[in-house]
Amino acid sequence: MTDLASNTMVQACILMDGAAFNAPRFTYENDEQPDVEYLFLGTPHEAALEVSPYLVKPSAATHLWQVQSQWRDKAVVLIADESLPVIAEHLRSLLSVQLPDGGYSYLRYYSPKHLQRLMLAFNDQERNCFSGLVREWLAFLPDGSWQRITAEGSAPAKSASDEGWFVLSEQHMAALSGGAKDEFVEKLGRFLGLDDLTKLNRLIEDADSLGFRTERDVSQYAELAVVHGDRIKHPQSQAMLSNPKLSERARLNALDKHLAYGVAR
Repeated sequence: MTDLASNTMVQACILMDGAAFNAPRFTYENDEQPDVEYLFLGTPHEAALEVSPYLVKPSAATHLWQVQSQWRDKAVVLIADESLPVIAEHLRSLLSVQLPDGGYSYLRYYSPKHLQRLMLAFNDQERNCFSGLVREWLAFLPDGSWQRITAEGSAPAKSASDEGWFVLSEQHMAALSGGAKDEFVEKLGRFLGLDDLTKLNRLIEDADSLGFRTERDVSQYAELAVVHGDRIKHPQSQAMLSNPKLSERARLNALDKHLAYGVAR
């Protein structure tokens, strides 16, 4: 099913990832009279309003459902039996969550991929607690279908002032981290043209052992390793990759130039 059923569309709200595209402009290009809420509005995150998650209740004359293919990978759909302001307040309370160590972190549950990982990590009680008044979440899957996640929708609604009330456990963090790693391995494989999971994981482990942590740095290291093969294991190459006087990016760029001129053999 690539399109949502008509009865779902009548009840649903669309929660768009404002950091992924210009959600307000897109909305008004396809709906002249939507009800909307900027989730960052009235919160400590208001300074970043231009990338705020954007909650939309389409009007009866909307065209948003006819252009699902243009937003479904950058938004989630939800159903709740409350007014839009009440729904928005509960969603604001989830903008950041408490971590197992007592710190706090943004939670991008309005991204389809993040929502899927999060809901898979929850048991029924946790999902109901997190969802509050939301009784259904829908996220678009890469295979062209919609994943429908149900909750009781009867837990007390929170407000923006409650932000940080939900606590992620170590098990939640492990599940989210594992999902993110699997996604990165898949993306790295496409980038390098490799489908050998063992080799891809070995490249990531090698990069990690040299202090490369970001996706960009790991990808650059892996590309150099694939293109230049054993030459990256040359003592000169390894010395450059582990040079403590250079930043991670500077080390990779220096090695790239070094190998491109055929110095390390």
